[in-house]
Amino acid sequence: MQKFNWGVIGPGNIANTFAKAIAASTKGKILAVASRSKERAAEFAKTYDIEKTYSDYEQMLADPDIDIIYIATPHNFHYQQAKMCLEAGKHVLVEKPSTVNAEQMQTLVELAQSKKLLLQEALWSRFMPSLSQLRQLLNEGIIGDIQYIQSEIGFAFQNRDKSRMVKAELAGGSLLDLGIYSITVSQFFLQEHPDTVSAMGQLTEQQVDGHVLANMHYPSGRFAQFTCSMLAQTSNTMRIVGTEGYVNLPACFWDTDKAEVFCDDKLIQTIDIPHPINGFEYQIEQSMLCIEQNKLCSDLMSHHDSVEVLRVMDTIRKKIGVQFPQEIEAL
Repeated sequence: MQKFNWGVIGPGNIANTFAKAIAASTKGKILAVASRSKERAAEFAKTYDIEKTYSDYEQMLADPDIDIIYIATPHNFHYQQAKMCLEAGKHVLVEKPSTVNAEQMQTLVELAQSKKLLLQEALWSRFMPSLSQLRQLLNEGIIGDIQYIQSEIGFAFQNRDKSRMVKAELAGGSLLDLGIYSITVSQFFLQEHPDTVSAMGQLTEQQVDGHVLANMHYPSGRFAQFTCSMLAQTSNTMRIVGTEGYVNLPACFWDTDKAEVFCDDKLIQTIDIPHPINGFEYQIEQSMLCIEQNKLCSDLMSHHDSVEVLRVMDTIRKKIGVQFPQEIEAL
């Protein structure tokens, strides 16, 4: 069995979730962590028994013992850091959204393809077996033909002034952090990308999106609607509606291990696949499997899907007037 040494860039909250998940892996471990703060890197390394620490990303990328990098920094850093990793010959698992816009992701895809390296967006929902099992049931027609999908995701972040979500220079706002789940999970079930997108939104004083309400029309004639918010607490649920029934994904639908299928308002089937650890383990193992199979991304979250989800978010941002600083949008 092939073994993989991982490096982590950005030892923040999400990297802690990653570290707890990979600790149970039989073929992957964190060998090194890099942070601009020596103290944060040292603390993270001590907590998870990590051998190497770096305060310079390029030094870590020059380490020949590291196979793959997990990028867990704020959104605005993803493009440049992923580009740096690929140019250094390292496979990459980058947190969602993989970049700030579709053009950046397309550039990274072409770079990864030219170097024959894994470039995987860490959109954990796509890798959860409960959602894959549900998609198979939907394909088999358990609720007839899907007509539309509705979802909402939101938390009251307005009192967190130091949160990265409130800052345009960190690619903040509710859409890239929260709404992305509604878009990508809907497209996972419908297995197509929208041809028409309409949206309304409310901007904060910092000129990032506080609320977004969006409608997506698909070439098949189906629809998906979602609301995302960083100013309000929502139900955080998703409903998939078909000609013969519907499916409820309970809160939090993007991290769910459960789905309930109804026909004639009667519960006919429940999917319940608890996460062995915290849900991150699926994307970690899938990334290593793809490398073993010489695949540049997983079929569960393809490069095309990553680009198209970003393209939808580009359209929504344009429609509601959210503009990030040019330096984080540039190639």
